[in-house]
This record gives sequence, structure tokens and C-alpha cells, in this order.
Amino acid sequence: MEKKNKKAGPGTVKTGRNVTIKDLAGELGLSITTISRALSGYSDVGEKTRKRVEDAASRLGYRPNRNAQRLVTRRTHNIGWVQPDNERKFLDPHFVEVMAGVLRGARALNYDIVMTSATADHEMTTYDRYVKDNSVDGFIVDLPREGDPRIDYLLEADRPFVVHGRESRHPRYGWVDVDNYGNFYRLARLLAANGHRKIAFINGDERFIYAHSRRRAVEDALNDFGIGTGGLRVYNSLHPMGEVGFKLTTEALRDGEVTALLYSSILMAIEGHNAVVRAGRTVEKDIAIATMDDVLHYLDIDHVADSLTFVRSSLQDAGLALVEEISRQCDGHNEPSGMLVPSTFHVLPDWDASSLELPVPEERAGEY
Repeated sequence: MEKKNKKAGPGTVKTGRNVTIKDLAGELGLSITTISRALSGYSDVGEKTRKRVEDAASRLGYRPNRNAQRLVTRRTHNIGWVQPDNERKFLDPHFVEVMAGVLRGARALNYDIVMTSATADHEMTTYDRYVKDNSVDGFIVDLPREGDPRIDYLLEADRPFVVHGRESRHPRYGWVDVDNYGNFYRLARLLAANGHRKIAFINGDERFIYAHSRRRAVEDALNDFGIGTGGLRVYNSLHPMGEVGFKLTTEALRDGEVTALLYSSILMAIEGHNAVVRAGRTVEKDIAIATMDDVLHYLDIDHVADSLTFVRSSLQDAGLALVEEISRQCDGHNEPSGMLVPSTFHVLPDWDASSLELPVPEERAGEY
């Protein structure tokens, strides 16, 4: 495999200019084919030769020509991410956090993100175009719904993809998710264990699986606790979750018997906290607040953190994991796999937190 290149010799390449693969071959006295296969990780190149090539490429500042590589490897190192044609989506801090993690992961793993928007009636045409012209190696799919047509298409096309979330076919594809069911089952059980019987749940858009799963978890927890859902009131925001926390909390507080507020987002919880104060009620004293905290970096919660109980899981970490899963499939040729982003609970010191030590019922522990 190590064919010699006799037209050049070691030490002939000067640093500080655009080094080509031909220059690298001449510097090492190897063929261009050997250099290319060594840098592409082919197994027919010996480890000693691969190390020589990689060291020389690093020393001389060689950067592979993506277009040339694509012709040889049929890889683009692009990841497609198709977004709805909805300007509110790009202002959503939850989306921004995921995107920050995706961009960080792409940079670390030598990928570029190809992002575009499509109207609902052209969404699948966009996926089809990317697949047919081989312009991306894989896809990120976010905000899945049950029976999602994007997942239908990509499974049929047999292209690598990863979903931020899961639906019933998740054993067949890569996914990254938070434990929506488990986290909200525990939060609801925690409220019940601390004596709350009239709870307002300010949830997300239940057309999407994450919000539907959270509602189901809350209802199951209250039923399992033995108090039922007669005292539960659910209020839904549209996606993306914008400045509706204040409005929905004000609506919920019209019921003077409500003693606990449960939120699907820290963003809505902060607005809800303000609504509680505006209504002349006191957080902790007569209203308990529990929430999901996705670690929105632009949002300072220090002024209210001591009055909230929350479960925290980083959307940036989820974004990073999405790219890592695509890399596993494309670079490592691994089968798709799923990952739950870790969550941690922060409970007010005067609350009884013993219920958190109880597991989610075994038959539902894998719910999503």
C-alpha cells in the first residue's frame, strides 16, 4: 500500500502557504492514494504510516479539500437541520440553547450545520432534495410528534438521523431526550407529598410529544398517589413557549384554592412568579412553585431561585449530544442509539423530599 513517490523528497515543503495533498505526498515520499486513505482512516493503511501522515499534516498545516474528499469518500461532513418557516421559533430561547450546543459539537467534530426553513407544505420536499443530491451526511430532527412524517421518510430513505425527543419507533433511530415522563412524575408526586391538592400545571404545546408526555406523567402521579386529578388544572401555551407565563398564571390564580403551580419551563415560571406577586399572594407561604429548568443562559434566576423547586437538565448538553450521535453513526459506522440527558433535582430545604427516593413505577420507567 505504501507506494513511493520518487519525484520529491522530505523537507521540500515550506510552511506558511496552502499545502496540498500532492505536497504532503512529496514530503513523505508516499503516493497521493496512500496519503488520502491514511487521512480518511482506511484500515489497509498501517498504523505507523498513518501516524507519519497525520504528524506531517499537522506540522505543515495541511487542510483537506472538502470537495475533493467528497468525491472519494462520498461524505460531506454536513448535517441538515430543517426548521419550520416560523420567525418566532428563531427567537425562542429554548431553541437558541439547543443550537448553541449543536454548533459547539459540530465545531469539535469537524461538521458544518446546513440549516434551512421550509413551510409545512414544502418540508418533506426539502428533506427529499437533501437526500437525493447527497448534500448532507445526516439530519437532526426536533420537536417530534407521534407518527412524524419526517421520521417516516428518513427511516425509509435509510439515512443517518438523530431526533431531539422520541416517539414510539425510537428503538429504530438515534435520539437524545430528557426524561420528560420521569421528571414530571416526580415533580407532581413531590407536590402531592407536600400536601398540595389543587395544582395548576402550565404546560407546553401538547401537539408535541414532550408536552403530551409531561401531562400524562402528572396525571399518573396524582392518580398513583391516591388523590386523583380532580384538583388538577392544565393550561397550555402554543409553541414556542413565549411570554405567556404571566397570562396563564394570572388565569390559574383566579381559582383561590390553587396552592401549587407546576411549569414546563423556567421561562414561564419566572413570569409566573411575577404574576403571583402582582396578585398579592406570596411564593412559598401560600403558593408553591415547581418547574423544569433547561438552563437558559440569558435568563438570570438568582433573585427567585431560593423560592423555587426545580429539575434541571441542560439543552446545550442535549445539542452537543445530537451531533455526537450523528458522528457515531457516520464516522464510527455504529448502529443508532439513544441517550437521556442527566437531570438533577433542587428542592427547597423545608420541603419533604423523601418521595424523590421512590422510583417511577417499573412498568412506566421507560415512558417518554
